[in-house]
Amino acid sequence: MTNYVLEVTLQSPLTSAAGEGRVGLVDRDVTFDDLGLPILPGRRLKGLWREAYRDITEAWQQCRESPLPVEQVFGESGQRSGHRDTSIYIANAELEEAPTLKAWLKFLQYRNETTKTQKLHFDDVVQHYTGVRAQTAIDRWTGSAKEDTLRLTRTLKAKKTSEENLVFWARVHFVKPPDKLLQDALALGAVALQYMGTSRTRGLGKVSCRLLTFDASGASRDLTPDLNQPTLPSITGSFPSPGSRSASSSAMAIPRSTLGTPTHVLRYRLQLTSPVVVPVTDSDPNTVVTRQDIPGSYILGVAAWHYLRKANHTPADEAFRHAFLDGNLRFLTAFAEACDTLQRLIPIPHSVRQFKNTGELIDLVEVPAEEPTKRLDAQSARINPESLETQSVKIELNYHHTRANDRRKGRALGAAVPDGGAFFKYQAIQRGQSFQGAILGSETDLQNLQTWLQDLNMIRLGRSRSAQYGEVEFTFAGGPEALDNCPEWNGFLPQQVADTANAGRSLIITALSPLLTVNDAGHPEPRFPKRELAAMLGVDTLELVLSASYTRTEVIGGYHAHLSLPRQQWPTIGPGSVFVFELKRDLDEAGKEALVKLEKDGLGLRKGEGYGRIAVNRQGTLGLSHTDEIPLDDPTVPYKPDSEIPEPLIGLLGGVVEKRCLAEIQELALVVARNVENIPSNSLLGRLRFFLQEEPIRAVEDLNNLRNPAKEGLTNCRINTREGRISWSPNTLYALFETAWREPGTLMDELIQKHAEELLGPDTGQALVDQFGAEDQTEMWKVFLNHLLTLFYRKQRS
Repeated sequence: MTNYVLEVTLQSPLTSAAGEGRVGLVDRDVTFDDLGLPILPGRRLKGLWREAYRDITEAWQQCRESPLPVEQVFGESGQRSGHRDTSIYIANAELEEAPTLKAWLKFLQYRNETTKTQKLHFDDVVQHYTGVRAQTAIDRWTGSAKEDTLRLTRTLKAKKTSEENLVFWARVHFVKPPDKLLQDALALGAVALQYMGTSRTRGLGKVSCRLLTFDASGASRDLTPDLNQPTLPSITGSFPSPGSRSASSSAMAIPRSTLGTPTHVLRYRLQLTSPVVVPVTDSDPNTVVTRQDIPGSYILGVAAWHYLRKANHTPADEAFRHAFLDGNLRFLTAFAEACDTLQRLIPIPHSVRQFKNTGELIDLVEVPAEEPTKRLDAQSARINPESLETQSVKIELNYHHTRANDRRKGRALGAAVPDGGAFFKYQAIQRGQSFQGAILGSETDLQNLQTWLQDLNMIRLGRSRSAQYGEVEFTFAGGPEALDNCPEWNGFLPQQVADTANAGRSLIITALSPLLTVNDAGHPEPRFPKRELAAMLGVDTLELVLSASYTRTEVIGGYHAHLSLPRQQWPTIGPGSVFVFELKRDLDEAGKEALVKLEKDGLGLRKGEGYGRIAVNRQGTLGLSHTDEIPLDDPTVPYKPDSEIPEPLIGLLGGVVEKRCLAEIQELALVVARNVENIPSNSLLGRLRFFLQEEPIRAVEDLNNLRNPAKEGLTNCRINTREGRISWSPNTLYALFETAWREPGTLMDELIQKHAEELLGPDTGQALVDQFGAEDQTEMWKVFLNHLLTLFYRKQRS
């Protein structure tokens, strides 16, 4: 399999702005991941790459050529599906060495909650790759800085070493293997991409890009040299649609199972390899808010689309209609997976509250509240008798902008300017999290589905899934299992099943997904379908009395991708809603069997998309009242990687050790200045500062050639070495300077060893110590001595 990568090499400092600053530090910050490693967002890369290729096509048109249209290479604006979908997906660009660094950085940045200590901090990594630039506006008439115009901008350093520049790699995925025509078009666009980020007209953001391919052995090949021909490469010709496939010769049919209640369940897992945006319908116009779960309709769409991509598969197939249109397969919502077990969490019932004063839990179905309560912050949990284990979904916020139609502007001008672009932000589910869902149906239908999707590995979900967002790893967790042994309330794990048939005269319905209902006129209305429930139980609606309810409503929408039309916005009963009914009479045997069927079949409309899932009589005897919430945060300590310390990490940690040593020796200079006697004259201190600018050998000679009065002045300046933090032998200023140039390791070896072992331990810390030579130690001594002389000046003036 061939992999494609867009390589971005920095030629100058770059600010890939995050859209926000850090109060008191910088006004414009750079985009980082959760470990502090810089990234270049995929949406911006795609937009810049698209603009660069557009410049190429316009040049071709001046030569009376007809190049591939931009829309056929990078897709049209907005999300489409099928044959109109974009040809490529562009991930965030990460550092070339990022894969080898992440395991080590995760280990080093682990925070011990018991000791409140952390070996390496997020800011340590950030400062290694970045610098801060200050700029201000100048008054044209006075030539001085205007008031309130000072701005601090963080920039990525162009070079990671004195010889090498920072290199970023962005993975490029294709809907189907690209031909030579598409490769040449993308390679030309990559070469034309030369500037990115903010302030690109003021010396920042110069880059060089190229498109690389990697074969199965990991060998890379640069596609750019293919363009170095005497004549321009051809990027003209017909371009097949990404979703096109051979025509079907005949409809595919499978034995049709009887429509009815699902009997088996097929579990699946979603591992987010990039952030995912699952938008809610009531978001702000400039802010897209995401759901904290993944609706089953998303998985249904992916499965149907993957089925139709196979040869000889068409929408007219009986198998397609049976599986995806008639509701025989029910694609349930994927909720967060517990971080300690492979178990699907469920929505927290809204009847479960938390006392504001004590923080204890109370289930209002069991006990009435006599004190003020509040809802829990988390939305999903693992619910067991006398135990509520909650887990929150991690959310991130990213900033984006749409450029003005006038391409010369290169940025958004604001809503006040017609066609001036817009600034907006996306809320997204963070990458690295796992979700688990299920598909219900007959055993035969589920086996057929698993066969159709056996080669489905990476899928794309949600908004902006052509760049930066939506990349998800899809896997099945085993094969079909009997639904009787895997109730949904218990996360599809074999556990003790509650006796739903023994309901007596109390009926507690807990919604596990949105519940879609209509009123008598057929219009959507968020009202419990009491008539449907009574009909299933074989009782009159007057015999079914609602005694209590704890609910929330929400609006669901969606998009018909194959029609390019939005779906109807539907007000629904939200997941976690609880309804308590009282029956006027006991249920007969048929009614009790209907309760068991009810939990498997659900209520309401659009059950095939996972809506209408309920739990029957699972509440009421859980004993959650007056218990404490148990957060399911990941308690495991990351293991120390077995691999050798990568060279980039040595450079990063070396910079951290140097900064920590410099910070400590400056504090040590304060200790020395407080415990010194007979400070030399200012003229003599000035001569010593001049010596610091010379080479160590020359500085020692000049020090020895001082006249006797000057030497005596330095010798009489004594340092009180009885202070606990001063551990070196020189106790005079003269001896201190001489030792610093002759034996720079006298103090620095100890400090470097100390901070290296704090990071990597005594066994592997030596790798950091070895990279500090005599020149590095001498430079650190110079910082110490220069700071010490400054303190002497201040002490004499005071």
